[in-house]
Amino acid sequence: MVLRWIFVVACAAVALAAPPAEAQRRQQQAARAQTFHSGDVWITPSIALEYRIDERWSFHLDTQGRFDTANGLLRDFQARPGFEYAISPHWAVAAGYVQFTRYLAGQSTSRGPFQDILYRARIEELPIALRWRWEELFFDSGQWLVRTRLLAGVRVPLQGTPWELAFSDEVFLNVANSNPNTRLNGFTQNRAFAGFGRQLTAWSRASLGYELDTFVGPSDVRNVHNIKMSIIFNLN
Repeated sequence: MVLRWIFVVACAAVALAAPPAEAQRRQQQAARAQTFHSGDVWITPSIALEYRIDERWSFHLDTQGRFDTANGLLRDFQARPGFEYAISPHWAVAAGYVQFTRYLAGQSTSRGPFQDILYRARIEELPIALRWRWEELFFDSGQWLVRTRLLAGVRVPLQGTPWELAFSDEVFLNVANSNPNTRLNGFTQNRAFAGFGRQLTAWSRASLGYELDTFVGPSDVRNVHNIKMSIIFNLN
């Protein structure tokens, strides 16, 4: 038990220390990575921690970085701590704080609160999950953005094996922002994911998959191919 906590805390410390270390290379990255292009390939490793406080309350910490394979540079880093409250066996609400540290020239770090409504159930023995998320983001540049994110996912256990398939789709809608002339309101992004995962130990599980990220800008639409790798630790 002690070794498990030491290992998990060490992983979290490494993940949370990444932004300061990478911030020292911000100027170098800004000179080499000005923007992204349709067809780019990104790699997104993530580490998540879960801790159940009691029968209804739980704490969650999600961290992830995104690397551009074209130049091997870290594009951005996300940290999202929050608390979840189970209203019923199927429904829950959550709230917390998120920070997006960005390293592209012309982009600034943003941070702010988020709120979730979650639904989890089984349909024909298939676990499904629905999430409605609101984010209020405040940028270092002085701008602000309010957006909502709608996610639907399903997991398909592979009978006779410890593996499962996972499919999800997430739609991003900008509700309001400080500069509608440069940032659209309405539909701005879609994430379609397909992958597989499995339980590693009694307190950890991992997944690997492919995500097609579609970004809708004021004048164009760009698609990015994202390879996602994640590991989740349960601290209970």
